[in-house]
Amino acid sequence: MKDIEGVYKVELLGPYGWENFSTAFMHDGDFRSASADHFTAGHYEVDGESFTMAGNLTQFVEHRPLFGEKGVKGLPINFRGKIEKSTIDGEAKAEGGNKYSLRFRFNKLPVLN
Repeated sequence: MKDIEGVYKVELLGPYGWENFSTAFMHDGDFRSASADHFTAGHYEVDGESFTMAGNLTQFVEHRPLFGEKGVKGLPINFRGKIEKSTIDGEAKAEGGNKYSLRFRFNKLPVLN
């Protein structure tokens, strides 16, 4: 199993390239991510090079909502990605048949001592 615990810079692929989105914390299967506009809490699993995360998204923003939903509280989401060195690249989808998927990547940040 890969050691992926740590702090990550989360980026969202937008129309003009990769945009800073949030900061994520991964530890012992727990996933936490937040920005000024949202937070996500969930659990992750690693299987070889594969990474999956299931969590709940809460948004505080009315402009540019994720997955086409405004003012969402506790929206179940799933992320599937591939681990490559210190980066996890993949996509997130909302549960329940929502047609939107969003491309994300997580870049591991250096440890501060």
